[in-house]
Amino acid sequence: MASKRAKATVATGIAMAVTTLAAPAEGYYGYVYKDPIGVLTYCYGETQDAKDMKGRTFSQQECSDLLKKRMAHYQQGNAACVKGYDDLSPYVQMAFNDFSYNLGNGAFCASSAAAYLRAGNVRAACGRITLYNKARKNGVLVELPGLTKRRALEQMYCLKGAA
Repeated sequence: MASKRAKATVATGIAMAVTTLAAPAEGYYGYVYKDPIGVLTYCYGETQDAKDMKGRTFSQQECSDLLKKRMAHYQQGNAACVKGYDDLSPYVQMAFNDFSYNLGNGAFCASSAAAYLRAGNVRAACGRITLYNKARKNGVLVELPGLTKRRALEQMYCLKGAA
């Protein structure tokens, strides 16, 4: 059973990822659109079931609620693959929760950043974040300026929590 402190840290890490990183980085779109690499997306960068959401509109409140729910899902996925994740600083959790929201838990769990976290080297894990600033566009791996900025922010917060 998680301690009260760990529960508070988890809640803080989720809230900070939503308000400080994901919502500003993704932006609010109350409809389905194609992101820079052509993925159907809606709300604050949500892709799950986007094809089925075409033609629907979403209020900002609906999108905020969905983002909080989905961020909690990604936090749980991170905690499942990194022992002691819930005890990390909220800044570290914030960075990697946003990282996973953007790339997926599978990418996070397989990343060198997660490997460093599992080894207890938080600073090294933070140092790996900026390597993940590319996406496939028309089959070619390209650096995306928005991802580069987002990863730099994640890394900054992560290092703040690693101190």
